[in-house]
Amino acid sequence: MHQEVFIQLAAILVLGILAQWISWKIHLPSILVLLLTGFLVGPVLNWIDPDKLFGVALFPIVSLSVAIILFEGGLSLSYRQLKNLKDVVLRLVTIGVALTFGLVALTAHYVLNMNWHIAALFGSILVVTGPTVIIPLLHHLRVKREIGQVILWEGIVNDPIGATMALIAFEVIIAESLGQAILVSVLGIFKTLLIGTLLGALGAFLLVFLMKRYWLPEFLHNPVTLMVLIIIFGLSNHFQEESGLLAVTLMGIFMANQKMAPVKHILEFKENLRLILIAVLFILLSARLELSVIPFTEPAAYFFLFLLIFVIRPVMVSLSTIGTSLNWRERVLLFWMAPRGIVAAAVSSIFGLYLVEKGMPEGMQLMSYTFFVIVGTVAFYGLTAGRVASLLKLSFAHPQGILIVGAHAWGRKLARFFKGQGIDVLLVDSNKHNVKMAEREGCEAQEGNILLENFQEGLDLSGIGKLFALTSNDEVNTLACLHFADLLGRENIFQIAYHEPQLNGEPDRNPMWRGRILFDKELTFEKLESLFKNGGELKVFKIDEYYTFDDFLQQKDRKYPLILKKVNGKLEVWAEDKMPEPEIGDQILAIVLPVKNGQMENGKQERDLL
Repeated sequence: MHQEVFIQLAAILVLGILAQWISWKIHLPSILVLLLTGFLVGPVLNWIDPDKLFGVALFPIVSLSVAIILFEGGLSLSYRQLKNLKDVVLRLVTIGVALTFGLVALTAHYVLNMNWHIAALFGSILVVTGPTVIIPLLHHLRVKREIGQVILWEGIVNDPIGATMALIAFEVIIAESLGQAILVSVLGIFKTLLIGTLLGALGAFLLVFLMKRYWLPEFLHNPVTLMVLIIIFGLSNHFQEESGLLAVTLMGIFMANQKMAPVKHILEFKENLRLILIAVLFILLSARLELSVIPFTEPAAYFFLFLLIFVIRPVMVSLSTIGTSLNWRERVLLFWMAPRGIVAAAVSSIFGLYLVEKGMPEGMQLMSYTFFVIVGTVAFYGLTAGRVASLLKLSFAHPQGILIVGAHAWGRKLARFFKGQGIDVLLVDSNKHNVKMAEREGCEAQEGNILLENFQEGLDLSGIGKLFALTSNDEVNTLACLHFADLLGRENIFQIAYHEPQLNGEPDRNPMWRGRILFDKELTFEKLESLFKNGGELKVFKIDEYYTFDDFLQQKDRKYPLILKKVNGKLEVWAEDKMPEPEIGDQILAIVLPVKNGQMENGKQERDLL
């Protein structure tokens, strides 16, 4: 018996992680693959029965897991990054929520033949636009920062609002009279807001106070944060049912926007935990459903889904954002980013089960249509949002731009050269004169300390996919690379070489604690400066059947390749640990020292495109 339980638990975890890897490999939304995996191991093959496996503990586990996910979401929300779009978020989570609730309830009643009570509960559940789907989508799409933050804020803040509205709708359904229903609604909203806000603020204050006073060693920051989160969630739900989600979301937001204690390391831990929880939750909740109850063959269900995507969402966004600073492209992207996720699945499962236990078969109808909407919206938005964002010029799914740290003379020369080849470049330097010179020369540049978190948050990195740290200070270069490793990926951060001291024949610095060595290990700051002072020029060489890479390598002592620009526009950087392999049609961007005659050793005329 115990062995069977262990095998099922292990299978859920393994399949969840494997499904996420497969979704990354085949470029599908991870939630879609997880749902299909849950359907397969549950109702199709009958390998896993979540109700039998967890019993009465299933939904408390689901609720607590959702709370952790929402806390992590709140922890990633920054007021500063919203800039002038705070009013947009406020309207979306107030006017937008009300509009979505009303329109969904109305449509569900007339299209799906739900009675008004169930339609209202259904409308409350579909208010949410799940961060469990939106966060991976935003990471994949790399949309422009400000509109991305609006989408993220809406998705995270809507979740506790939707859960609260669903609780109130449920209480109204089981109320014995109209007067009691109104009283329950008013008190429910008031108590949820009061208790959730107070306890969320209390939890954030307690953690920040302990960290600021150094009463907690750093290795206990994550465990204690998780402990406080669970306590706040439990207390809030004890005083007002389903208010715990609001409390932990606000707790995360409060912690993210204070300046007294660092929380980035906590966010990194919770991000990893979120991936595991999402994988487990979607498999558990989809595995317990019977496929026969999901209305995949009902025309009315597809018509409802069509109205939800193409009518209700656009109408809601249009009316909610009237008079705001959003342009038409950003509004259209908002139309196209409303997938439902784990919160909708969890809330519909909890209340659906309550209704079934109270002798109301509509509870199963509620769950089945909710999961149909989840599958439909995840599939639709996940498969089309990237294309739409790209057409709207708001997405940089595979950014090729370069962030150059160091706007000195030859850094600016490189930036102008790259820009001339159609590559987006942003220069950063703490020297005001260097920044002004860069702007005067037609380059985009910002003055500031690249190592300061506030300065990093103010950078618009839309279209930026790589970092070149080119300052004369190796420590600054190394720290800049470490700061941007998580954002851009370790494979995309580079720094120029540095002749570092040797201890017993080995470098005194672990290569894992720095960026990849850019261009060549001999090209230090001093060497690059010398090349340009001695007449080095930046040139482009096109590889074709008449001019091969072997031809380019002739007289290689005066040619220093920097970047390979592929036919499809992708950039491959020459680095000490990996060198690109040019093919016909590719272009090599290189530094070339002058030569008295233009002849190469093999007798071919040296040809470049500049």
